[in-house]
Amino acid sequence: MSAYTNLLRTVALPAGSMLAGYRDVMPYLRGLEESQWWSPAEIRALQDRKLRRLVSHVYRNVPFYRRWMDEHSVRPKDIRSLDDLHLLPIVDKHVLVANYPDDMRDHSIPQDELIQAASSGSTGERLHYWTTKAQKAKKWAGLFRWWELTGWQFGQPYATFQLAPNQGLRGVPLLGNLEWLMLRHRWLSAAQMTDDVLAGYVERLRADQPVLFRSYTSTVYYLAEAMLRAGLQVAIPAILTTGETLSDYQRETIERAFEPGRVFNEYGGDGMQIACECERHDGLHINAETHIVEIVRGGEPVPDGELGEIVLTNLEATATPFIRYNIHDVGALNRTPCACGRGLPRLSRLEGRLTDLFVTADGHWLTVHQFTAFFARQVPSVQAFQVIQRTADDVLIKLVVDNSFNDADRQRIVDTFRGYLGPDNTFTLELVDEIPTTPSGKRRFFISEVIGNA
Repeated sequence: MSAYTNLLRTVALPAGSMLAGYRDVMPYLRGLEESQWWSPAEIRALQDRKLRRLVSHVYRNVPFYRRWMDEHSVRPKDIRSLDDLHLLPIVDKHVLVANYPDDMRDHSIPQDELIQAASSGSTGERLHYWTTKAQKAKKWAGLFRWWELTGWQFGQPYATFQLAPNQGLRGVPLLGNLEWLMLRHRWLSAAQMTDDVLAGYVERLRADQPVLFRSYTSTVYYLAEAMLRAGLQVAIPAILTTGETLSDYQRETIERAFEPGRVFNEYGGDGMQIACECERHDGLHINAETHIVEIVRGGEPVPDGELGEIVLTNLEATATPFIRYNIHDVGALNRTPCACGRGLPRLSRLEGRLTDLFVTADGHWLTVHQFTAFFARQVPSVQAFQVIQRTADDVLIKLVVDNSFNDADRQRIVDTFRGYLGPDNTFTLELVDEIPTTPSGKRRFFISEVIGNA
């Protein structure tokens, strides 16, 4: 550890945490840096202890959960370990929204210590919830551990490629500028991505030589494609993708543009920092000290390795509890040891939102991964796409194309989708000038109106 890294960890980060309005992040980060090397049994024992404490606390102090548990004849003493989680009913965003703000609040926390927060709203509906200074610090500790998994350390330069700039500590731009200067952080706006702007970003990245480059998946993929078309490359050791599903083809494209860099995929949602790849790139390590991840289908658990809906329990959040919260994302679990030596369980697959999947005629799920490589390799005239499954047999395909797009491309697209979804489907191709992002800057490649919206 360099002297500058040590200075940031011992002085600047604690002070910055206070200026940002939450507790010192470093004690929580040091704890996570140590506990990730515990055995799976030790981590499981920690989860069991935290779960018992959480359920007992919310039953006493959160009106919704007391009523919810009473209605389902569950008492805190019934929940002794993760094996008992199934006794608690699953909730989702609609339940939390309907009971916010008062019934979903921890009444043991004074009102003036609660902080209002909200999700990004990428599904069209923002989730508002309560948090605290301590919970915000624990959230940042989880994020910083993820960044460290890539090999980055405090004090090394990093860049963020996103829609809106960081507004600075406590909303004060000057303090934010000091933060960027001390942490050697460069922000690049994704609001305008013309060829000239992207070429300028490439030069800036070459000059700054960041160790870590953070971005939404589709945004850095768009940049990587533009770089490769122009014959440009930038050597960045680690690219951290977030916010959207990452396909194998997108990973390959990004790594070619930033060679010899490697992509590290991370996963979070609705204010929770859930999982991230380590240096082995063999699944995403779950922040198991603070979260329990279940995989269910039809409300029932599925075997490890099988796809299902992700159900989360945040073991640290009481201001607004998230207990057996169906985030309506799809993934698969892997509890076998990782070659890196960490005892944290992993998500072996992460397929995006439930509404970003398609349902085939025989009831199987299709993911965006089946189609990103198809468009890139077989229909290069398509610059961007969005597929909307309006009914079980009616599909709208929106396309942004260049001048080389022709009838053969059109037929190739229809034939490919018919092969996946079946011959009885109706496919409508619509050429558009652009496919807008969500308000948070994310891009939705698939939208299924067959699977219930989250």
